[in-house]
Parts: sequence; structure tokens; C-alpha cells
Amino acid sequence: MRDAQKSPSKAIGLLKRVLDLPKTLTKPSTGITDGGQRRRARFLRTALLTAVCVFPILQYTSDPVQGIPIYSGLVVFLAGVYLLSGTVHLRLASALTIICAACIPIITISLQAIWTRGTLAFQILTWPVLSVLLATQLISIKKQVLLAGGLFIGLLILSFLHPGVQFIDAIESVLVYIAIAVLLMFTSWNQDYYSNGLVRSNRNLEAKRRELEIYTTLLRHDLGNDVQMILGGIELSQMTNGEPKQAAFLESTYAAAHRMRSLLHIFSMSEVELDTDIVSVLEKIGKRAEIAFKGMHVSFNVASDVRQHAPKYGRLVALAFENLLRNTAQHAGDNPNVEIRMSRLGEHLEVLFSDDGPGINPEIRENLFERGVSTGTDGKGLGLYLSKTIIESENGTIDLIALDRPGCNFSIKLPWPNSE
Repeated sequence: MRDAQKSPSKAIGLLKRVLDLPKTLTKPSTGITDGGQRRRARFLRTALLTAVCVFPILQYTSDPVQGIPIYSGLVVFLAGVYLLSGTVHLRLASALTIICAACIPIITISLQAIWTRGTLAFQILTWPVLSVLLATQLISIKKQVLLAGGLFIGLLILSFLHPGVQFIDAIESVLVYIAIAVLLMFTSWNQDYYSNGLVRSNRNLEAKRRELEIYTTLLRHDLGNDVQMILGGIELSQMTNGEPKQAAFLESTYAAAHRMRSLLHIFSMSEVELDTDIVSVLEKIGKRAEIAFKGMHVSFNVASDVRQHAPKYGRLVALAFENLLRNTAQHAGDNPNVEIRMSRLGEHLEVLFSDDGPGINPEIRENLFERGVSTGTDGKGLGLYLSKTIIESENGTIDLIALDRPGCNFSIKLPWPNSE
């Protein structure tokens, strides 16, 4: 009874393996991780596997050209390319496949002495169109145009020089070929245009999602701290009878309110204002910090090429520097001096953020940017962690560096937008 039950299960398992065989044979290399590249690899492997199966049939159904087994030789060649396509060398395998398809009509027309109109049209239309079709799935639009144009010119020259070809018959077929090629390339371009647009939209949505997460954390951290300070200051001022202490509490409360207003102003700034000029944005933030944090002085040293061609960044970068200035105001003494130097370093914008405070305790240097690590005694350890998170969300880096000067020195590097 058990054997009878196992037999259908074995049969179903065997059938499933047979049905999954094409998928297994066309599976891309595990070394290819990009989604678009994996799609191209699967397409190429499917095309090569089909060719390896079909070409032996063509060898026996078509007349060998001058006794040369062209299709049989191509089976061996394409089988090797098929094995190559299963590795990370997708570009090389694609080029060899397209070149092979493009060369077939040139070779067969050259070797055969006499061509009729029908057989000539088959050679001119089949393989060149197939090569362009492969190209639309495997290479860029510029290379597609070069391939189609090169085949067009090559077929015309070969047809004109070949004594066994009626040139007028060849022209008709070549013109039909080029019309089909243009249609295929236009379809490919249109598909790539909308596909790239979808990819960009998805990236923008992901960036907005990351921004929202960081905004939420910033609001919880910064506004939460300042609100607590305001409430504490008000409560203490109500409990204190002495006027000097009361005035100090109210002054602290006033400063906290200014910090809240500064942060809220950052959130209310338009995308155009934030994205237009990073130099102007940071200079505005520096001026507001001098107002909000009494005693702070912020100076800028901007390289001429950066000021003339200031790169554009979004809201997050502005918030990162706002957070760094707030961190300096809290931990760098009563009258901190901050210097912000901006220069271009290769394909990156480098911002050197320095203050003249007491610096960072050596015990926390290695873990400075981790959540919960604070440079002060009353901090929650989120300020520098959030700054690092923001900078990295823009594909940048922030590091604490040692310079021949007192205080903290942060090196911030952001990708130059026009370098991509």
C-alpha cells in the first residue's frame, strides 16, 4: 500500500524536476546580483540554449555552403558561449553571441556563388534582424545603432561586390531589414526609458522613506530634549524665590525655545531653498546658530570652485549640520568658535567641521557615532549618531580626525552630484 502511495509522489517529483529543467539550465550566475543584469543573463542563456538545439536541425535541412558544415561548427562555438554565460562574464558572452549572429549572413553570402531572390532575402532578413533583437536586450542603444548601421553598410557593400547577387534584390531586403531594426530599437529605447523612470521613482520613494524615519527620530530627540528643558526651566523658575537664579532659568528656557524654532524652521524650508546651494544653506544655518546659541561664532572658508559651482543636496544634509552645531553648543564650552571649510576632493565635497572646545574623551572615540554614546554627562547619545545616519543616507561619510589644533574636527565627505 505504501509503495502504491509513493509511486504517484515519485512521478510528481520527477515531473516537477523535468518542468523546472529549462529554468535551471537558464539560471544566471550567483555572482550577478543586479536585477537587470540577471534578466539579461537569463535571456542570453535561453537564446543560446535554443540555438544549440536548433542549429543541428538547420545543418541537415539547409544546403551546406560549399560543403562547409557552418551550423555544426556554430553549435560547438555557441555551446562554449553558453557555458561562459553561466559565469559573471555576461558582457563578453553577450558580445560574442551578437557578433556571431551578425557574421552568419556575411559568411554564408560570401561563400555561396549564386543566390536567388528568396534565399538571399532569407539570409538578409533572418540573421541581421536576429542580431539586432539580441542587441536590444543585451547592449546599450548607442551600440545597437552602431551594430544596425554597420550591418546595413556591410550588406550593401557585399551585395554590390558579389557577382552572384542581384543588387536590386539585395537593396529591397536590406531596406526591409533596416526598417525592422529601427522599429526594434525604438521599442527597446521606449522600454528602457520607462523602466529607468520606474527605477528612479522607486529610489526617490525609498529616499523619502529614509528621510521620514530620520525626521521622526530627530523630532523625538531634539524637540523632546528642548521641550523637557523648557518645562524644567519653568518649573524651577516657579520654585525659586531668588531673582538671579530665576533669570538664569528663564534664559536657559529662552535658548531652548530658540533651538526648537531653529529646528522647526529647517523642516519648514522649501525643497528648492534647500536643494539650490549647499554653501548658502550652511551659511544660513551658521547665522541662525549664532543667534540661537549665545556666544557661538561660526566662520566659513569655502574654496572658489565650490562657491562658483556649489553642489546641491537635500533637507537631510542641512539637518545634519544643524545637529552638529547644536552638539557643539552643548559640549564645546560657553563661547565656542566653529570653522567650516568646504573644498572639492576628487569626486566628493569635503567639509571640515572644527571647534575649539575640549575635544572628545579618548575612551569614547572609537564608539563616538554609536547610539547611546554621549560626549556630555546629560546627553542621550543621539546627536552624532543621527548626524552619521543622515550623512550616510546621502552616500557620504563622517569621521572624527586628529589635527594640530584643540577641539573636535569632523571630516564630512559627500558625493559630488555631477560626478555620476
